[in-house]
Amino acid sequence: MSNFDAELQSQIVRTIDILEGLENLIDTASTPEIAEILQDAWLKVSDTFPEDFREATQWDAGAGGLRLYLRVKAFFENPIDNPITQAELEAYYHSQTPIDEDSADFFFPD
Repeated sequence: MSNFDAELQSQIVRTIDILEGLENLIDTASTPEIAEILQDAWLKVSDTFPEDFREATQWDAGAGGLRLYLRVKAFFENPIDNPITQAELEAYYHSQTPIDEDSADFFFPD
């Protein structure tokens, strides 16, 4: 989507803030049941993002990854007005690389 709509971006930023709040609540949930309810809410909220946004953040869908994607997207649309650091760009592309299941340190159940 070229010329990323300012209103849509504002809505996405507000939604990321909500997700970040849910992440904090999940981390401090008093019981596993409450954490599960909050995780379900997180998933439902994250499903409201545009499809291209969800695809681009599939490997790093936390609030930090979502904010990074917004910065990278803005950079590619207008690099003069929206500069980013080399480290941010590297972090974004690194987050786009799926985990190699054969070399991962933990077990992936079938």
